[in-house]
Amino acid sequence: MPLKKKVGILLGIGVAAAIIFGPLWWRPAVPCVAGDLTARAQAQVPDNLKEIYLDAWNMQFGLGSAAIGGWQGLGDAIAVGGLAWVRTTRADSPKYFATVSNRYFQSNGFVYIPLEREHESSFRLEQVAPLAQLWESLAKKYPQGVMFSGYVRLAPLRIIAIARPAIDGRAVLKNAPSYYTRPMESAQEAWAYVVGIATAKSTISRTNRAWLSSLLAARPDRAGNGVGLAHALWLKSAPADVQSPPARANVNAVGQLVADQTTLMEGELKLYPVTRASGCGDVARAR
Repeated sequence: MPLKKKVGILLGIGVAAAIIFGPLWWRPAVPCVAGDLTARAQAQVPDNLKEIYLDAWNMQFGLGSAAIGGWQGLGDAIAVGGLAWVRTTRADSPKYFATVSNRYFQSNGFVYIPLEREHESSFRLEQVAPLAQLWESLAKKYPQGVMFSGYVRLAPLRIIAIARPAIDGRAVLKNAPSYYTRPMESAQEAWAYVVGIATAKSTISRTNRAWLSSLLAARPDRAGNGVGLAHALWLKSAPADVQSPPARANVNAVGQLVADQTTLMEGELKLYPVTRASGCGDVARAR
């Protein structure tokens, strides 16, 4: 083998090893963060974000807050398949609290996986368990955190969503009843496309994980070591193809899954272990 080719191979191996085993700043960012998650938790819209639009087309999937048609409609959201899905929270809209979707949206805090990022592994649901148990299982395997997405059958499904835009500077955690003014919705059995993040409790208190603490701040404390957040697209029927994003016509609603009251029956999740949060060069910003 020519020396030049050998050197090239060795350099390639060295770079790969550095990325995998080297300092965090060498590794690809997971997740990418758009906006300011601390501002999201504090129900604020920083001035530098007010005219910024994001493009869901540049995301594999993501979750957080999104507004379609103005900040007065900011609500719990998912991005997948090139679309952002959100419950409209604008009280004077004829579509108030309806689930709407669009490629372009605004957000004061959103975490996502970019298109080019490959998942590391999969997690197959092999036994019936409450969603809160998923936090425990994932936190045990990925104490630094892991993002996930995939189709899941739930029985029952319990889902809630912000019904008043969290933009008035009153922290969401301390004022949850003011924002979650609509009752929890439920179904005895349903399929959903789920996007979420889970981690160990000990991780969110670290100073370099302030973004994670802010993202999970609105979750009530629960027993156990795992904590998490999951948003879901509640589907009208089982997906025709589990390898494809949800079909627009098959989406019933979007919201946040209630972990202690939602039970996982079957499904498979793609996993993306958390390395470090980054703006990722504003890859999701609309051009």
